[in-house]
Amino acid sequence: MPSQSEKHIGRLGIVIAAGGSSDRYGKGNKLFEKLSGIPLFIHCIKNFMPLCLPENIVLSCAEKELGKFKKEIKKHLNGQEICLVKGGANRTESVYNGIYALPETVEIVAVHDAARPFASAALLLNCVRACKKYDGAIAARHVTDTVKRGDEKCLIKETLDRSTLWTVETPQVFILDKLKKAYQKALKSKKHFTDDSGIMEYAGYRVCLVENPDFNIKITYQADIKYAARIMNIKCNR
Repeated sequence: MPSQSEKHIGRLGIVIAAGGSSDRYGKGNKLFEKLSGIPLFIHCIKNFMPLCLPENIVLSCAEKELGKFKKEIKKHLNGQEICLVKGGANRTESVYNGIYALPETVEIVAVHDAARPFASAALLLNCVRACKKYDGAIAARHVTDTVKRGDEKCLIKETLDRSTLWTVETPQVFILDKLKKAYQKALKSKKHFTDDSGIMEYAGYRVCLVENPDFNIKITYQADIKYAARIMNIKCNR
């Protein structure tokens, strides 16, 4: 955790991306599923609060669910309020709305998927520290499986060198001013981006990979929530 002289409270902002459709989950909005009696997205907020003021946290979600998110926040955050904004037509537009809702005092922003309830404040801090040396820093982990490239007939074309391959997670941390410029360029391009580091890459910025050895599953399918519940029980009983 940060030393007293290294506190990032005040200039660190967080955008929680919570506007997904949960189509693959197949049972309503997965973000309201509970782990240890608390909705997934609330875990994300609570995990990062040691590093960030509540007023510097923005949650971007579907307009029709704003009221439900607000109700759960009021119930689980002991009266602390965060900013809620209407998401866009896709993830890129939703995060864009979120970063422009941050207070003017924010200089560094972390973008985090609301479906990753295990990302820790320590991981966020490591990304913030690395971000200072570059234009951004993202949580990631080395690929350990053998990876093949296939064709449209599912025939193997080549085996990739996994020593240079990483799987990408969140949080992803960036210098806010640079991320805003990158987003403006990305939206004009009409290209499809799956994460924020891809947007920074497209704009020519340098983004560092921060290795995360800890459990950081993104809840996508119903089986994931059952697995996550077992992990949460283990953590709570330590």
